[in-house]
Amino acid sequence: MAPAAYAESELEKGVRHDNRELDKGVDHDAKEVDKGVKHDADEVDKGAKHDDKERHKADKHVDKEVKKDL
Repeated sequence: MAPAAYAESELEKGVRHDNRELDKGVDHDAKEVDKGVKHDADEVDKGAKHDDKERHKADKHVDKEVKKDL
């Protein structure tokens, strides 16, 4: 193989390798983003459930106070 053809072949190998590594990085980043989104959604759900519980407690307390006043 001529030196120029060899160099071009090696360059193509390097480009393909770099593209594969780039794809791996993109896939990894996408997975990490998905994890973060899922985690954030879970935290929002937890907060909503907590707020509902607190709201229910407050409603019960208000109901008791209203009954006392009657």
